[in-house]
Amino acid sequence: MKPLTDQDSRKLIFSRVFGSEDACPPYLREVSAKILKRCGGLPLAIITISSILASKQSTLKGQWEHVLNSLSSNFEVNHTLEGMRQILNLSYVNLPHYLRTCMLYLGIYPEDYTIEKNDLVRQWVAQGFISKLHGRDLEDVADSYFNELVNMSIIQPVDIDPNNEVLSCRVHDMMLDLIVHKCREENFITVTDDLKAMSGLPNKLRRLSLYLDGVIDDTVLGTTHLSQVRALARFGTSTYAPSLLDFKHLRVLTLEFRSGNHEPKILDLTGMSHLFQLKYLKIVAYGEIALPRKIRGLEQLETLELRTSSMVEIPTDVVNLCWLLHLVIPQVTHLPSGIGNMKSLRTLREFSLGLNSVDTIRDLGDLTNLRDLQISSFGGVQLDDVEKGQRMDVLRHSLEKLCNLRYLRMDPYLPNICRDALSFMSASPCLLQRLHIWCMLSRVPKWIGELYNLYDLELVVEVLDDFGILAQLHSLLHLKLHVEGTLEYKVTICGTTHGHISYHFIISYIRISDLTFEAGAMPKLQRLEVRFNEQHGTAPVGVEHLSGLTEFSVSNGGYNAEKSSRSVSQSAAKINPCGNLQFLRRFDDDGFSWRKYGIKNVIGAKQPRSCFWCAHKHTQGCRATKRVQPTESELLLLHVVYIGKHSCTHSHSAHPRPQAAQEQRSVSKGSVQGMECDSTRNSPTGYMPHRDTDYWDNCGYF
Repeated sequence: MKPLTDQDSRKLIFSRVFGSEDACPPYLREVSAKILKRCGGLPLAIITISSILASKQSTLKGQWEHVLNSLSSNFEVNHTLEGMRQILNLSYVNLPHYLRTCMLYLGIYPEDYTIEKNDLVRQWVAQGFISKLHGRDLEDVADSYFNELVNMSIIQPVDIDPNNEVLSCRVHDMMLDLIVHKCREENFITVTDDLKAMSGLPNKLRRLSLYLDGVIDDTVLGTTHLSQVRALARFGTSTYAPSLLDFKHLRVLTLEFRSGNHEPKILDLTGMSHLFQLKYLKIVAYGEIALPRKIRGLEQLETLELRTSSMVEIPTDVVNLCWLLHLVIPQVTHLPSGIGNMKSLRTLREFSLGLNSVDTIRDLGDLTNLRDLQISSFGGVQLDDVEKGQRMDVLRHSLEKLCNLRYLRMDPYLPNICRDALSFMSASPCLLQRLHIWCMLSRVPKWIGELYNLYDLELVVEVLDDFGILAQLHSLLHLKLHVEGTLEYKVTICGTTHGHISYHFIISYIRISDLTFEAGAMPKLQRLEVRFNEQHGTAPVGVEHLSGLTEFSVSNGGYNAEKSSRSVSQSAAKINPCGNLQFLRRFDDDGFSWRKYGIKNVIGAKQPRSCFWCAHKHTQGCRATKRVQPTESELLLLHVVYIGKHSCTHSHSAHPRPQAAQEQRSVSKGSVQGMECDSTRNSPTGYMPHRDTDYWDNCGYF
């Protein structure tokens, strides 16, 4: 890893501790320079130190001197694993005691594993790591612990929702090395990928993490004492799983059989009925899962999560598990009658409208503690329209009773007869924060306008005739709207509507003939994605009126995609040349002249990033640059980041643009370089390309 320059090192530490480089008090300049010298320019070391300082009284010189004295002077000249481990160890020793066990528990996951926050915090609770604070819910406290670890850079965010909440994370390889080392020292977690090596391990194993691939000898664990193990996690593609009869005190059981050719056809869990202390059970498998016929004895179970593509037969007495909080089952699963008894349930995914009876759908309304509900369609069940309509009516009445619901998702595959079933709810779940209704509605229901806590909304409607309903949602950050529309149908977003949408608006339409943004519309909007079809409508008009826009994406499925999409992209570029602009590769032409100066391989991305500066950099001193990278999901879609404004006077005419034939030839080959070389083949020679240092790339965040 290339070390950062002194300037970039200062920028990184001061921005994380004080918010900006200029905010650092003068009396800390000298001690900070000594700290950065000992970090040797390594981004991970600087981030670790800055996170420690930011969590304390960052303006006290004594705190900075204490950190300096904790660092070995040898590390600045000899970057060893042990030296890096020493720096990372400062994160551990500076943690409050209640976070240390939570940090060590990260060692149960394999390297490069994406950890879902919900999974992690529920396991913390099941392990007894979380203490009640002033009557707060244990999972809410665990959430706050998770956020503290994120803020201290011990874990790295992966997925973030529109409300800036981290949904999943990873642990840096070197941080995980430290954690596993600590776990081994304290006999906290035993991690192995070789069962033969377990013969020399301590008799009292507390927690066991197995990463297994290939064929495994199932007799190896016969001499290992497993009765005291409290948590068992099994990852990898091997079919092997330890016999559950060997465990007596399990609280957490995770069995994941990821992609590969070794997954078992049937995963037999019928022998787990004796695990009376079990609180958390998660199974990920591609084959069938066989559960015990009776699981009422698992009365402490709080999480039951079964992820498989096959149908699972749920024991009928699951409804008697009074402490069960989270139930995640495959779409093609029938729930037993009596689910109304599960009063503590907070999460229910997936609830099938077709496989479950009308009485079970009615009982759904008794689960008033539900916070997360995902409803799937009729799943191929043969029902006539009357039966489907009846179930939707019962579902509507049940939803009206769920007063604590925070997230509701509806499957897209619902028949037309159900289109208006959700439009006439007499009472809305007023605490809803996220609402994804992917089945088509005739229009935006009026009750949605009463969801004042809603920040994430995804809807599919046939007609969009009242933007005023959506304009009432003052907390809305993310709006994804698909309008099926009709021919000659027009939509106008006025300057008085949607002033509160401050982050992301995605609109897709097929048959709208005209979409117009008036002056003053959505002044806080930062990201806009427009998807339309040229055969039935035109490109949106008035994008230049979106004064706060920093990122724009347009895609077109019609015959004249290049011309219309280029036009709307150039309109958006007039708003804020410092923002991001995303458009189809075939018209990589924004009206400015560019010369490529380098290609960078980006950590975690399959496609390289091409870097350009203005063609007038050397003649007129223009400092504008841009970065171009194909997206992972669609290679015909580019992600372009503009940095700096053009100060030159000939940007629009000095450089010849590629001809249409050249453009089409580049697309047919699927080559980014062919497209870019057409527009940069006259680049001057005689100077070395400049590579500006981007320390975030070095840190591995992009």
